[in-house]
Amino acid sequence: MPEYKITVNDRTYTVSLGRILDDSVAVTLDGRTYKVKVEAPMRKASKTPVIKRHRQVVNAADVPDRTSPPGITAGKGEILAPLPGIILKLLVKTGDTVDEGQPVAVVEAMKMENEIESPVSGKVGEIPVSEGENILENAVIMKIGR
Repeated sequence: MPEYKITVNDRTYTVSLGRILDDSVAVTLDGRTYKVKVEAPMRKASKTPVIKRHRQVVNAADVPDRTSPPGITAGKGEILAPLPGIILKLLVKTGDTVDEGQPVAVVEAMKMENEIESPVSGKVGEIPVSEGENILENAVIMKIGR
């Protein structure tokens, strides 16, 4: 038990305090032990607002056409967003010829710029997104045909 020296009316006492259990504590004062009732101080109400959010379950049928549902792999020549983010720059346009591994877009995700590379060589057929657009993970960024 922690031991303290207290002074009351110019007289010094040695006091030991035990653990507070429920609303009482064992106090030893000059060799005599007392069971003392303890009242917790009044706590002020928190000024921090509590935000209650409700989860919304998305119906898979309501997913936009340019977004692939989770777990579905890209079709041949489709370039999907690896993470949700913003299309910062499209490096190619419809009709351009690209090589496998060539950067075709820049996506900002989690405050980092990520270059998106073409998985195949071919001709850019469709770009369903535009610069500055917010996209979800697995969104189709562009389609490359052969």
